[in-house]
Amino acid sequence: MSTPTSHLARGSACFSCRRRKMVHPVCGQCKRARRDEDCEYTHGQKRARAEILQESIAEIEGRIFELENPEVRRGPRVPLTQPYSAVPQPSTPPVSWAMSDEPPTEMAQKLIDAFLAYSSEFGFFMNVPRFRASALLRQSMGHHSRPSAAVLSVVYLCGLRLSRQPQLMAQEPVFLSRALAFVANGLSSTHPQKVMHNVQAEIILGYYLFASGRFLEGKYHAASAVSLGLSSGLHLVRSTNNPMPPVLPQPLDAIEEGERIHACWSLMILDKVWAVVLEEDPHIDHQEQNLALDTPWPLELDDYEKGRLSPTARYSNTLNKFLDRVQTSDTGMSTVAMLSKASILWQRADGVARSCTPDMSRDQTTAFHESFTSLDALVDNFRASLIPPNRIPHPTPSMIRALVVAHSIAHTATIKLQSIAPLRTDPRARQKRLAAAKSVINIIVSVPLQPNFSYINPIMGTVWLASCQVLIDEISMLRMGNQAQEEANGLVALMMRTFEVLSSFSPTCPLLNYQISRIQDACAGLQADAA
Repeated sequence: MSTPTSHLARGSACFSCRRRKMVHPVCGQCKRARRDEDCEYTHGQKRARAEILQESIAEIEGRIFELENPEVRRGPRVPLTQPYSAVPQPSTPPVSWAMSDEPPTEMAQKLIDAFLAYSSEFGFFMNVPRFRASALLRQSMGHHSRPSAAVLSVVYLCGLRLSRQPQLMAQEPVFLSRALAFVANGLSSTHPQKVMHNVQAEIILGYYLFASGRFLEGKYHAASAVSLGLSSGLHLVRSTNNPMPPVLPQPLDAIEEGERIHACWSLMILDKVWAVVLEEDPHIDHQEQNLALDTPWPLELDDYEKGRLSPTARYSNTLNKFLDRVQTSDTGMSTVAMLSKASILWQRADGVARSCTPDMSRDQTTAFHESFTSLDALVDNFRASLIPPNRIPHPTPSMIRALVVAHSIAHTATIKLQSIAPLRTDPRARQKRLAAAKSVINIIVSVPLQPNFSYINPIMGTVWLASCQVLIDEISMLRMGNQAQEEANGLVALMMRTFEVLSSFSPTCPLLNYQISRIQDACAGLQADAA
């Protein structure tokens, strides 16, 4: 007869046992984030040792912040918590300026500029000079001459994280709560741009939450963005076949129309890439007739101001023509267009790979091979047409980042296709898969990542993991055969160099931090095996 197990009340284990996790296991969130050492339980109603230490550190950080920012009013201390954690503890409320709808003027400018430096990585489609000028006007939050409260609050939220300053990042829970409230009520406001600004706010919020590893909330806001964008007719801008729905008024000028075109493709990118990351179907299905995408490919944002979009041009079936390789005058050669096409192809490759199952019928097998062959050729042609990041005239940091992501995603589409189960033992598929993975890695180690690459689209973690997994598989095969050890060692060295470059992205993106830590573990394992 087994002896009944006695259970201690939650939080009452001795400190040593808690440290060894003998009573309480590491909670799921800490385990997924690979932060076992930070998982600690309180002593009933007493405070945990880590909490006490955090408060002491917060006192020091708060004093430093006050000395560096004398224009900011002194307020209560703020605990140093994870940027994506729950609301702050009641015993340590936020600093006084964080409780207002907006930060003080100088702080607001600092946060806006921190965001705008990397706004392209959050799907920002608004004209940057216009947005900045209107955001810094001395009018109250929600004034019609400024951006809506929804989009401004989300910009402040992301600016906090991009600041990389712990005392500012500690305010994220307060700003996130406020941003969620403003976005939820955005469409009920009287702001003249409430629809477009709420689409923008939902897109940014989706990226922020995905980057924080909060996938369920990210999916909700991404779906809201797509739904609002489609119901507003953003997929029918300049459509030949479908008139613009009356939801949106006529654009005031070419710049505003350009924002709507970019909004359409920002939604497409968000929907497609995160469908791959989450291994789900996208919300935008181009094969449904009622979702025909007629909006033209985006130009560079400043091209609209220069009048490079013909005022009389009309378009139709933009996406289908690209997938069917129909030659058109609208070739879509801007960096954002390239990123859009790469995202579409990556998701298509993922869909084809997931459709391949062992129990397919003969007809299904035939259809699969036709889809695979056509898509593989399309991906190859697209990869060949991509402009290298170092060959574009007058590049901006956002243009370079867009091409880096586009090239990486396009190569990852090839990896996905060549990794389909029936092809894994095919030597040609293996070589093509390895060449694509090396291309992704070489982009990482050859493109100068500083100072314009301290933050990048968080979907890149999935891209880098896929490429590193290919290298790991290849290293294992080379070592099993006891041949080509020099080649295997070269791949290990490439992996190690990759990790050194990627580590710079960890501070501002919890999701990337987790994925990069997996690459670090893989590198350590390869070194241990070699020893």
